[in-house]
Amino acid sequence: MLKVIEIEHIKGIQRKRFALDILPNKPSLLVAPNGFGKSSFAAAFNSMNNRRINLNEDDLHAEDEALQPRIYIEYERPDLSTATLEATATTNTISSELDYFVINNLTKPKGIGSQFGRASATLEIKDVVLVDRISTNIPFGNQYRVAQQRFGQNARVLPNPNAALSNLKLVEKLSQNYQALERANGQRIQARIDAIINEINQEDGTAEILTNWIMANKLNDLKQIDYLNTIGNLIHEFDVGYNSETKDYLVAIQLIWLYNINPNNFKSACNFSNYQLDKQRFEHTLSTFNCTWKGIRASQTGGQLVVKFPKAIHISNGQRDILTFVSMLFRARQHLKKDANILVIDEVFDYLDDANLTAAQYYITRFIKDFKDEGKRLYPLILTHLNPNYFKNFAFSDQKVYYLEKSNIQVNQSVVRLLRNREHITIKDAVSKHLLHFEPTHINKRAEFIALGLRELWGESDNFYQFLNSEVDSYLNGRAFCPFAVCGGVRVKIEEIAYNKLQNQAAQTEFLTTKKTRSKLEKAEEMGVVSPESHYLLGIIYNEGMHWKDGFDNVSPIASKLENLTIKKLIKDVFTT
Repeated sequence: MLKVIEIEHIKGIQRKRFALDILPNKPSLLVAPNGFGKSSFAAAFNSMNNRRINLNEDDLHAEDEALQPRIYIEYERPDLSTATLEATATTNTISSELDYFVINNLTKPKGIGSQFGRASATLEIKDVVLVDRISTNIPFGNQYRVAQQRFGQNARVLPNPNAALSNLKLVEKLSQNYQALERANGQRIQARIDAIINEINQEDGTAEILTNWIMANKLNDLKQIDYLNTIGNLIHEFDVGYNSETKDYLVAIQLIWLYNINPNNFKSACNFSNYQLDKQRFEHTLSTFNCTWKGIRASQTGGQLVVKFPKAIHISNGQRDILTFVSMLFRARQHLKKDANILVIDEVFDYLDDANLTAAQYYITRFIKDFKDEGKRLYPLILTHLNPNYFKNFAFSDQKVYYLEKSNIQVNQSVVRLLRNREHITIKDAVSKHLLHFEPTHINKRAEFIALGLRELWGESDNFYQFLNSEVDSYLNGRAFCPFAVCGGVRVKIEEIAYNKLQNQAAQTEFLTTKKTRSKLEKAEEMGVVSPESHYLLGIIYNEGMHWKDGFDNVSPIASKLENLTIKKLIKDVFTT
């Protein structure tokens, strides 16, 4: 779990502490308004190398080199111990425990000079380096004859291991199990293997007869040998043509021998095989977009595997965005190697169209699954200014939402109790009609409010409206206020203004019986009363604060909007009209 992330003196952040308790292997949406410092958050992680924080000139806080950058993380390990990690301009202990990678927008303006006194520019998509250094093509080597000589007189029973070593996905798994290959070469284990080989060499018959004898008499013994069973089971997972668990284990013995003859050569051969597999995977992903005709493909350039993009004008915005995202996601896979990894996605999702947003979420979901299947922990931190509870951009099944801008505003607990009980059968209709919307007729629900432990005076709508208006006044004049009361006050006032402009009782009655504020305003417009556009726009306020969800940060989204000076001006205009 990522318990705390603290950032100092990086780009627009002077000092911010985020106590988040972020869970692994779930899409984590970090929500904050524009101007908060999300790009500075991303820049912080992007500035770290394995040794220290190395800030670009543009990322200096207040353009002051004397202000020392710092990133601090409290990380809870699976054993529940907590690691306190820190990176500065001279040190980095974060990299000892966590890998990290940042994905952001790669489209940049590029100046192309001036013509007739006017500067001009074009949009350029930066190349994506998928693999920093392509491994040398080193073969595993033909050690089959050496293995046969080592095995002895019945070596004809040994399958050729080339089929296993030619399977790119199997080699990828082998490269994650070097320790098993090494430990399987220990004296005790090799003595047990040699004893079984000696018994095999005492038998007679063809390769098929010998294979059947091993299966009947010795396969179970081979499966009981530590580390050999790790490699044998890996081979058995893949259909490489042996069609026999016995043959899989005989190949496993050969691979253990081959590895320990020259471990460095074996690892180098695995590296090149893994590179081929990665290139294959990326090319397959590109093919799903049917875009190779545009010249977008991975190519070897200067010892690197690089994706080159055409000028932005030659590719649609949607295709550009999803292709660069997938390319960067592929590059991230090359960098995130530890058991715990942080992937920061800086507002990339906020500007995708619906189809490409769905595609991007599919790829990040698959990315998370790959890490989870490997027993690793991935923390995908998706920075966004869109609150997913109101904008339906994000459709992850198990997404978690965290608000970076925590509000210190104190909510009136009596309001909270009212919102929690608003659906109670004894007060439901009265609360909806007479308290949370404008209604000129009087009610008295004091007895019901007392029974539910609610504030007695609010059982009468006039008292409740008076409370709402007093909270709005406090909000507009810089005093402490309850954000939910302000939302309610705005709603009631906007409805009251429209109601009072209606010319006859029939129109007013129709207005009052219409459900929802926006629908009320539209109904009034049908009857000749046009509300200001701001009264519609303020729906983000009066629709948001009239419900309470337990186990959810109800306050921060509302508070951040109320603190916006433009929204405050719009609300002030409502109450001074």
